[in-house]
Amino acid sequence: MRPLSYARHVYIVGVIAALSTACNDASHITEPTRPVPLVDSQHENAGTVVHVADVEQLYAAVNDPANVGTTILLAPGTYVLSAKDALGADRANVGRLELQQDMSLVGVAGHRDVVIIDATALTAASFSAPFGRTGVIRAGRGSNAVEWLTIAGNPLAAAAVETDLVGTPTTQLRVAHVVAGNSARGVDIRNVGAAMAGRRIDAEIVDSEFFRGVEGIRVASFVGADYGDIRVAMTGNRFYQNILGCIVEHNRSSFATIYVRSSGDRFEDNGLGCQIGGGLTVSPGAANFTSTVFECSETHFINNTRTSFFNNTGPDFTEFGGLLVIAGDAFTLAGTTSGNTLTLRLSDCMVAENQNIDFQAFGARSGDPSRVSGFHNHTTIELHGFSTHIDVVGVDSSPVDPSGSNTLTIVR
Repeated sequence: MRPLSYARHVYIVGVIAALSTACNDASHITEPTRPVPLVDSQHENAGTVVHVADVEQLYAAVNDPANVGTTILLAPGTYVLSAKDALGADRANVGRLELQQDMSLVGVAGHRDVVIIDATALTAASFSAPFGRTGVIRAGRGSNAVEWLTIAGNPLAAAAVETDLVGTPTTQLRVAHVVAGNSARGVDIRNVGAAMAGRRIDAEIVDSEFFRGVEGIRVASFVGADYGDIRVAMTGNRFYQNILGCIVEHNRSSFATIYVRSSGDRFEDNGLGCQIGGGLTVSPGAANFTSTVFECSETHFINNTRTSFFNNTGPDFTEFGGLLVIAGDAFTLAGTTSGNTLTLRLSDCMVAENQNIDFQAFGARSGDPSRVSGFHNHTTIELHGFSTHIDVVGVDSSPVDPSGSNTLTIVR
């Protein structure tokens, strides 16, 4: 591998230093009847294993069509990604890493800081996709895993790890023991566009850190990905120094479901801990008859007081605090979100010491004060254990829904 430039060396040292300090009827839509399936760590029982020790070997292994179903094991070192090779020829996929079907990318078990994927030299073209931006590492074909890595990100990337490759009707992703900073998101679990309509994603995010982004993690049905099904299990992760620690939404998609289970995660030192929603419209489009369930156990949304940010390549967020929860949110165009249901369950969770409002909730909200966002949007918040002491500031509908069909229910 080529030696690091001084600037890049300083950047990587900063990433490692950050690691060291971390610690109108929707009755047809139902909650999941079984737990989110866990995605097996493929390298533990890997069939074919390809060992790589430098960036040229990494590119060759990832891009070789014969490596479907393989686990790529990376030796310790820094792998500097580039849009062109040493001879000036264009790399495949403009230098980003696109995992083939059932392919895993794994560093050194027990040491998530000794293998570094450095994406800082990639260009805007490296992250260009037909639907917008994509990520440094793209997954989505069959079952993929990314484990035991540090990803030195790029502000132009939509995420360090993306799920927006298509090719199979279902996809599984495991992201475990990963440190990722400075991209727009650490990990982006999303169906986007009509090509991903009806696709199911099962994701497991374990013992990872996502920081200095627009959002630490995004879980979303996005822009026409109707009838999709996303299920995410998160355990022991930390999300910090982002504008939003997490966002969970159906953004201009309908009849889609999201189920997230969070255990022992920490959302702290962000502008907003988490925004959890049902249907969302931020520009022309509709989000109707969606279902979102977010369950937390011993997860903390604390000390989200950040007002200065490292990455502003996303929307212009202005609502900061601990939790913002809305079943039907028509941000700019009223009357475009109806029949959405959102259930949030907190068990022994902490929501405290955040700026502005710790916990704000709506059944429905419209950006047009003269017109409601839609009808039959229902938010239910269940507080269990010591979470029963959490104060929730909320209303059924803003503005007031004359029909009374939008509701916010709080159960202690």
